[in-house]
Amino acid sequence: MTESAERYTANIVDTVIFRSLGKPPNQHVESLKQAVAAASTELWVPPAIYRELTDSSQEPPQNPYLDSGVADGWIRVASPFSGNRETPYESVSDPVQQAQHLADGYLNEQSKYPETNNWRDASVVALAVRLFEENTRIRVITHTADENLARACARIPPEFGYHNIESRYYNPPQTAKRRFPTVESLSWRGE
Repeated sequence: MTESAERYTANIVDTVIFRSLGKPPNQHVESLKQAVAAASTELWVPPAIYRELTDSSQEPPQNPYLDSGVADGWIRVASPFSGNRETPYESVSDPVQQAQHLADGYLNEQSKYPETNNWRDASVVALAVRLFEENTRIRVITHTADENLARACARIPPEFGYHNIESRYYNPPQTAKRRFPTVESLSWRGE
């Protein structure tokens, strides 16, 4: 078995991708579930993205986009991150927190609306760094319809020495219905 074949590929998914696919049950989500199984992977979601997709008007709150996939085991919600936006970058020593601060700063510089939801979006980058920190044999693919977030995902983890990352950008977001729920989109292309 080759070195690259032994690595686990984690797929981190942003909010817009799930919204584009719609709420299950539907053919897009079913195709995605089958592709995840065929690619021998899982979808990872930062806690902030999970909360963003949660319907809090129900009691108890439910996530109509993710809960069935979480229950079936093909979607994993990461444990919460420590730290917050108000903590100065200079006082942060944890690489995951540093990555989230760097991504937030980058997204704020690029955004027409700085500081609106960039901290939440930066959690995609933070999760990538966390997965690298916790696993030695891993590759990460991020999926987003936000061009600046895709750039941050491709640029920031390598600053921490993590180069086995690919960032997939879906534009317009509706293309995710066709391009995302496939084995190819969930599989490593590099090397």
